[in-house]
Amino acid sequence: DFEFWGLGGEHLAAEGVGLVAHYGDIAVVGFQEALRRLGKIGKVREKVFRRAMESDVFLAVDFPGFNLPLAVSLKRYGKRVVYYIAPQVWAWGKWRVRQLARLDGVMVVFPFEEGFLRSYGVRARFVGHPAVKFRGKPLFKGKELTVGFLPGSREEEVRRLFPRMLRIAHEIRRIYPRVEFVFSLPRDYPLPIDAVRVEGRGRDVISSSDVVVVASGTAALEAALEETPAVVLYALSEVSWWIGRLVVKTKHISLPNILLGEGVFPEHVQHINPRRIAREVLELSERRDELVPKMRRIRDMLSPDVSARTFVELIRP
Repeated sequence: DFEFWGLGGEHLAAEGVGLVAHYGDIAVVGFQEALRRLGKIGKVREKVFRRAMESDVFLAVDFPGFNLPLAVSLKRYGKRVVYYIAPQVWAWGKWRVRQLARLDGVMVVFPFEEGFLRSYGVRARFVGHPAVKFRGKPLFKGKELTVGFLPGSREEEVRRLFPRMLRIAHEIRRIYPRVEFVFSLPRDYPLPIDAVRVEGRGRDVISSSDVVVVASGTAALEAALEETPAVVLYALSEVSWWIGRLVVKTKHISLPNILLGEGVFPEHVQHINPRRIAREVLELSERRDELVPKMRRIRDMLSPDVSARTFVELIRP
């Protein structure tokens, strides 16, 4: 007898969730980018807050800049609040741990997070990662070498990374003319290169590729789960980049490298050299068999996904 309302997109709506607002209205990457949308973010937050006050339970999913203040405010009003996919306080902003400790429960998707958060009094439970449950579906049978490009899902990410990825693709084809490219790309972006375009099926692009070039984030983790080597890119405005350098405390930026504690996937942050990355892509295609055992370790770390059962246990009176 659950009724769901929330901030989300088409997939959530298809599962029967009433959308209070569309997440695309406030999806941003970086500090400077967020400042430009403060007005719109504030209006959406107010709509979500009002709907949450009429609800029995508030489930915050990721997106800590928006969700964590909202969760703390609702807890002050006596609402039951559970956080899923916790803020990465181990990477930056450790002060947020005190806010998480006020909530009814925190479901974490990386095994090391449970002990870390519990040591600060947070009711944390490791529930596995949802990406483990899925597998990509190959889109086609490629040529000798297929390289996939995933510039991200947010407008800011695509705008910054797509031109860079085009230059990387040109460099790869210059070195290895028989390569085939597949891009996961919104339809309003022209694709001025001989390549397959796919919209909204990033996991399938990864599954179809021998190597992928991806925006830092979930796609890098999905690449490891699909046993597809990846080169990881990250680009922000210069202001956001300098702020990030001051606050982020991790050695690596991509989840596979963080989980394994080593640089399995090459990472390029802010200053991206197309020629160097093209060479790395070709090297990774030759080293795939060597990397597979390490990528399989990540799948073992993140299984099983028991998030739904844990959520019900946390909210049960």
